[in-house]
Amino acid sequence: MGQKGPLRWRGGYGWLVLCGGEQAIEAHRMALARTAMKGYAVVVMAAADDPERARRYERQYRTWGDLPCHVLTLHDREEALQSAHARLLLGARLILIADGDVRRLLKTFFDTPALQAMLTAYHSGAVVLGIGAGAEAMGTWVLQSSWEETLGAWGWLPGAFVVSHYTPKAARALQAALHQRPFAYGIGLAEGAALALGPGDQIERWGEGEITLVFGACWLDGKSLC
Repeated sequence: MGQKGPLRWRGGYGWLVLCGGEQAIEAHRMALARTAMKGYAVVVMAAADDPERARRYERQYRTWGDLPCHVLTLHDREEALQSAHARLLLGARLILIADGDVRRLLKTFFDTPALQAMLTAYHSGAVVLGIGAGAEAMGTWVLQSSWEETLGAWGWLPGAFVVSHYTPKAARALQAALHQRPFAYGIGLAEGAALALGPGDQIERWGEGEITLVFGACWLDGKSLC
């Protein structure tokens, strides 16, 4: 388990990168710089069906370096169960999880070989870059668009809400969620901001924009658990 102060994340030889939105060119460049020389990138389109965005990522990665880039479009959980897709993810050195509908993303990957393959690739040294919904899925819970309910996520950051596209409205919703879970905390990522969590308890801020940590009441009382 990686840890820096209150932040904890799944241990591995790779990097988990939480990006607040699409406007984060530096985060992409830094992620590429952290990859091994050999291998390829995979752009995961599961939170939204957006072929043009996928092609844009392909063009960007060809421009920035010589890392081959594949697009993996998953429309539903049945496709995430296919072994060929898991093998593609296992061999990746960089996995980009694109933005979109976080509920759709979680439903697609729930208890699938594709999800386990991403985690295994990260354990082996891959960079996993989540943008928007892709970042939110790495937490333990996510806020829904209605701001009135939460969903269980992948749990790669124990006890954390990850909130992308962070705005004052989202901040109020996060405070309400932490009132219900005072033992939890939230990571608010403004558009363009990225939080990079690496091996050896490394933590870095990439890109522009603010990163906000918000703690439940148990943390404010000097306790990590109630």
